[in-house]
Amino acid sequence: MKLKLFHKLFLLVAATALVAALAMASIMAWNLNRGFSGYLESRDVEALDAYTDLIVRQIDENGGVQALEKGTVSLADVHNILVENALIPGRLRPNPPGKRPPKSREDLEANSNIINGQAKFPPPPPNRAMPGEIPPPGSFPRAGDELRRPPQSLTSPARGPGFLAPRLLLYDMKGNQVAGPPPARHGPKMMERPILMGGKNIAIAKMIPSGPTPSAVEARFLKNQYLYAVFLVIGLMFFAAFAAWCFARAGARRLANMELVTREIAGGNFNARVQTNGHDEVSMMAHDINQMAESLARADHARRGWLAEIGHELRTPLTVLTGELDALKDGVRPLNQQAISSLKEETDRLGDLIEDLHFMAVSDLTNAPSSFSSYDAVNLFNIVTNRFASVFEKNGLEFEINSGEEQALRVIWDGKRIEQLLGNLLTNAQRYTDAPGVVRASIGREDDMINFIIEDSPPSVPKKALAFLFEPLYRLEEARDRISGGSGLGLAVCKAIVEVHGGKIKARKSSLGGLLIEVKLPMEAKRP
Repeated sequence: MKLKLFHKLFLLVAATALVAALAMASIMAWNLNRGFSGYLESRDVEALDAYTDLIVRQIDENGGVQALEKGTVSLADVHNILVENALIPGRLRPNPPGKRPPKSREDLEANSNIINGQAKFPPPPPNRAMPGEIPPPGSFPRAGDELRRPPQSLTSPARGPGFLAPRLLLYDMKGNQVAGPPPARHGPKMMERPILMGGKNIAIAKMIPSGPTPSAVEARFLKNQYLYAVFLVIGLMFFAAFAAWCFARAGARRLANMELVTREIAGGNFNARVQTNGHDEVSMMAHDINQMAESLARADHARRGWLAEIGHELRTPLTVLTGELDALKDGVRPLNQQAISSLKEETDRLGDLIEDLHFMAVSDLTNAPSSFSSYDAVNLFNIVTNRFASVFEKNGLEFEINSGEEQALRVIWDGKRIEQLLGNLLTNAQRYTDAPGVVRASIGREDDMINFIIEDSPPSVPKKALAFLFEPLYRLEEARDRISGGSGLGLAVCKAIVEVHGGKIKARKSSLGGLLIEVKLPMEAKRP
């Protein structure tokens, strides 16, 4: 199955958006998991710090370090009272604002049940300690007494969200565990906090890190966040699919229009055009297609016109030949030397025309066949100009030849083509210069270039026609060309010869009042 451009664009854009959405969701999930783990760790650190604060507070409110050293208060009892009075529900609270530990023993006895250094532990009244609150002073048992437990309603459940008691361990300064579950031999590294009172380290509190399995509340929170990420990805996928469909449809429609127009152009309809909107690459390509169509239309028009002109040019000498032969056949004209010369002149003209047409056709297809050899440019110039001296004199034109002081200029040219070039230029000047008039030919050197200049007196050429003089079969005045024998190929052949030699040719108005044609040729011809 071959996919169209629309389907390819749609799949490409949609797949790119899908990959981007999945990557974003993966990063969000990874960041959420990492951030949540960091949150749990910071919560554990906060809870461990609060636990140590509660230990210090309870010991301080019930005799301080002295009571701990005398044995009236033990670390295990403090830990158990905190656990059984629901002071470790998950987020331990530090000392409430405004309530500070007693500063003196009198303050301690006034705010507690300690009498003469002995702590009194009466049964706690109902609802005296709510979950999460600090038990009042005097809630510790006497030494040797059995620990009294608070009512069942005051204890926190053995299991629940964030219950930290099974993860808290308490050690004395000798390294003996005095409270908490037994640690695993190969368990994870535990967090530690020293318990300080009066600048003295009295114990070490440890906490087992949270396990990889979150609690129910935490799992529910993570589940909701993951669901949000999934819904976000699904929404982005639908949005990306819609955007990809719109983009692919718009792009494919523009390219389909270009495909249709190019097919019409290939079929010969050079008037077909592509609609151009915008300045992007596709619009620029559409503009180039339109320019190509215009160029092909001009070329087709020129080709048709050239064929018509060629047919007309070939028909003229053939008509003359046919008429003269019919006259000789019917006895209207005698068969003498004059008739034979006339026939020879027409056949020569026809042969020259065919040769020029062949040269132009070969020049358009490839480079015209040329034979480059070493020549003297001044000698070639003198040979051609001397040949035309009598022709100009016969037509009442003054012919000025200026070869300067140049003696010999060695060049690598096709001598036959250069003679044809100069001959065509001089013939053109002789045909289109009114008598009495002046024709001037000159040669010069500029660096490694040879310059030929042929200029004449009026009439001149309109400025707008200068750009078309070197086009094949272009004639400014057709009637005048017919009389003078011009075919409209002379200057076009000159241009082809100059291009074969890697030179330049241009036309402009002459200071004599007519036309000036300047040719620049490199001394060593280089094919373009």
